[in-house]
Amino acid sequence: MRIGIDAHILTPQHKRHNPYFAEFTEQLIQHVIAADTKQEHEWVLFFDSRLKDTKRFEGPNVKIQHFPFVQYRMYLPVLYSHMLISGYLTAARLDLFHSPEGLIPFTYPGKIITNFHYIPRGAAESNLFVRTFMLGAKVAFKQLCRRAQRIIVRTENDKKLLHDIHGYPLNHVVVMGNDIEKINWKNRAKKLIKLYEEVGG
Repeated sequence: MRIGIDAHILTPQHKRHNPYFAEFTEQLIQHVIAADTKQEHEWVLFFDSRLKDTKRFEGPNVKIQHFPFVQYRMYLPVLYSHMLISGYLTAARLDLFHSPEGLIPFTYPGKIITNFHYIPRGAAESNLFVRTFMLGAKVAFKQLCRRAQRIIVRTENDKKLLHDIHGYPLNHVVVMGNDIEKINWKNRAKKLIKLYEEVGG
């Protein structure tokens, strides 16, 4: 299976760079690749073009790609940015795309798994969430959520919020704590690979 993982948040110059999200994403990437001991999958990692040092992620079944238009993002309307991202992901012919920090490219037709580190509690918070965390996408939060085949959340309460307030199907919400200090990454990586195979297979 060909699995893409969004790693653009690792770039310190990125306007939405967050050290916590960056550390979480790096740990996730390194551990799922290490857990694929039989190299049954191909891992396609998507970086911001400004991040040049990606050697620590290289491997026989790893392909490094850089979003080629990042330098123009400040000049592009949001929808166009999403279309470019979606087009680039489509060209990569992925079986599954995972965004560990909540990016959902809303014109991408492929299968998506994403982590939500925060769940909006109402309409006002949903609008702020969409503008802040979804690159300003001017679409309803519920519509955006429905683009993902699975959404990973921190707690059972987050799962309930996502279902009760935003109408996301309960059986598509996966609870996995996101506290970096408490995660058993060896177990987490096995669970993620099983989830990837379930959704993308």
